[in-house]
Amino acid sequence: MIQTGIQPLIYCGFRSFEEQAALYSKGRTAGGRIVTKAKAGESYHNYGLAFDWVPVKPTPKDPKMLTADWDDATAYKVGEQAGHTFGLSAISWETGHLQDSRYKTWREIPGAGESVGTVVAERNRKAMQAGKVARKVRIRKP
Repeated sequence: MIQTGIQPLIYCGFRSFEEQAALYSKGRTAGGRIVTKAKAGESYHNYGLAFDWVPVKPTPKDPKMLTADWDDATAYKVGEQAGHTFGLSAISWETGHLQDSRYKTWREIPGAGESVGTVVAERNRKAMQAGKVARKVRIRKP
């Protein structure tokens, strides 16, 4: 994507069940607007299989500083196409969200509904056995 001039900022990857429950409560039992359709355990984020991103661009006053360009439809389309290269798919109701395309629904994810710690620990154990390094990276939306 960078070759096209688009700079992506990943701001949300793995999300715990607790974080998901707090997001799900927004606009329902907590103040604010509804921000997710997924309850705790029903999000690809809960299994480390999704991330949210936004294109960023230099600010007019200082080109070294970047700002989110939430409305850049072209960038999101390019990002979606780039995601397909890596086995990721977008969802129609949330721009900037890419998730593992091997599963049609969260219910198909191995270990779905179990403690996320169990699922992630098992995935990390298998990665270590295969000689791969697995680590949890977490970036918050500004």
